[in-house]
Amino acid sequence: MLKRLVCLTCVGAIWLSGCAGFNPSRSHPDESLEGIRQADVQGLNQHSEIVYLLLSAELAGQRGQYEIALNNYLEAAKLTEDAQVAERATQIGLYLKDTEKALTAATLWSERDPENLSARRIAAFLLLKAGHTDKALDQLRALLALPDVDLESALIELVKWLDAEVPKEEGAKVMQRLVTEFPGMAELHFAFALLASTRGEYQLALQEAEKALALHPDWNRARLLQAQVMSQMGDSEAARATVQKALRSDPNNVRLRLIYSQFLAKAGDLRGAERELARILEKDPDNHDARFGLANLLMEAGRDENAKKQFLELTTVSKWRGQAYFYLGLIEARQNRLQNALTWFDRVRSGPLEFDAKVNSITALINLGRITEARQRLVEVRKQFPDEALRLYLLEAELLSKSKDYEAAFDLLTAALEEMPDQMELLYSRALIAEQLDRVDVLETDLRAVLEKNPEDANALNALGYTLADRGARLDEAKQYLDRAIELKPDDPAILDSYGWLQYRLGNHGTALDYLQRAYESVSDPEIAAHLGEVLWESGRHQEAKKVWKEALKKDPGHDDMKKIKIKYREAFE
Repeated sequence: MLKRLVCLTCVGAIWLSGCAGFNPSRSHPDESLEGIRQADVQGLNQHSEIVYLLLSAELAGQRGQYEIALNNYLEAAKLTEDAQVAERATQIGLYLKDTEKALTAATLWSERDPENLSARRIAAFLLLKAGHTDKALDQLRALLALPDVDLESALIELVKWLDAEVPKEEGAKVMQRLVTEFPGMAELHFAFALLASTRGEYQLALQEAEKALALHPDWNRARLLQAQVMSQMGDSEAARATVQKALRSDPNNVRLRLIYSQFLAKAGDLRGAERELARILEKDPDNHDARFGLANLLMEAGRDENAKKQFLELTTVSKWRGQAYFYLGLIEARQNRLQNALTWFDRVRSGPLEFDAKVNSITALINLGRITEARQRLVEVRKQFPDEALRLYLLEAELLSKSKDYEAAFDLLTAALEEMPDQMELLYSRALIAEQLDRVDVLETDLRAVLEKNPEDANALNALGYTLADRGARLDEAKQYLDRAIELKPDDPAILDSYGWLQYRLGNHGTALDYLQRAYESVSDPEIAAHLGEVLWESGRHQEAKKVWKEALKKDPGHDDMKKIKIKYREAFE
């Protein structure tokens, strides 16, 4: 009856697993209640204490009192030889991130079940994290000596953990000691190469990969790692040749062929990559990885209709459905079929592309002229993705600004700043909107706040300097800001334009033309054209000014700066 009560309690604790067949003491695996009565008093007392601790741990776990559950499991693990108790204590300790107790439990687990791979691996991880390198190495040596162990998988797990949790030098030291002690173990050299590659030590990674291949010449996973490292080092040709070599030894390896297609695409051989993917699909039409790769490849090559067919195939596959909807939306948007694009984007309701799909839906609505609906969606998406609130506020402000609703944009950014007062992007954006509203006081306050946080912000320096220069006031102060901006970004078209405009305000027409022409050659923007044309006109070069203005009007006839030019220099357009 007592044993049944323990096991029924185990079954009730759904947050744990593997309780079937559990025995508090391995020394008496089939002990019945009658057998317990016949045991000596000390054994009975110990057995009762174990049962009490386990029952308490289970009840605590069901109530969410995980600290109590951990403590009781750990105490029980010290009293019993059953490895499952120590394993549970280890799992709860890891869940609670209680490294010290998890380490105690994992050490007991590895002692109770010395041939258990997970026990050895976790004990080694926790010992390394605690700085007990020698003891960790003892666990790893024991792990490497285990019979029938999948060393490759175990060591890859070790590498992932070392890369994430252990200082760079310590992780390398551990692997170096292991490969020195076990020089004939190809898996260790592979693991060391993998660790070195994740940390950017490419030469070491290549050396260790070579050692692994010398011991195991047909090991394509090691050869792929070698190719990856070569690619990271910028030697694409060598990387591709390495994958080709692996393919020759294993021509039916689909994963290899997929990777080879990626190398071909990266090298610009899109047709070659397409052939490889088509070859995979010819043999295995249900290889959805290959189909997705082919669809992306076709889309990149501008063959949208062909890509669309492949993505439509993938809408029937649950794993790829969301991504297929997203890229179908992109294809429709690229073809300016905005309503179709909106329909596809709206079908992406989960997964890693959900946020991007929602933003693209809003963009489609904006381009369709459905501004009110776009703003409503922006509010909804901000609630759903609070971590993206900044980006969404800026997007909505840009939307309002483009529709010239500057008051609404200003109010929106002011509300956003109440939520996120330290966000420089919001201050900078509100300053630009304030300029449109002739709220120079707000503009100066916001830009000075940005510069107080980051005195080297070239964009803020430029915006403040240009505003002062454009109004013809405090030109010496404007020059200080713009001198620093152009020093920081000497080739930035916007800053060149501002600096040229400042020089014009200072009466230096020749210098002004030099900077404005450089800006216009870099970006033929109507605002720069307005400035350049004005300085040309005032310098007596009327025909050149007319030519610049004509080009700008052709590009954007409704641009605000060009409207002002047409009013100010009416005779130039008669």
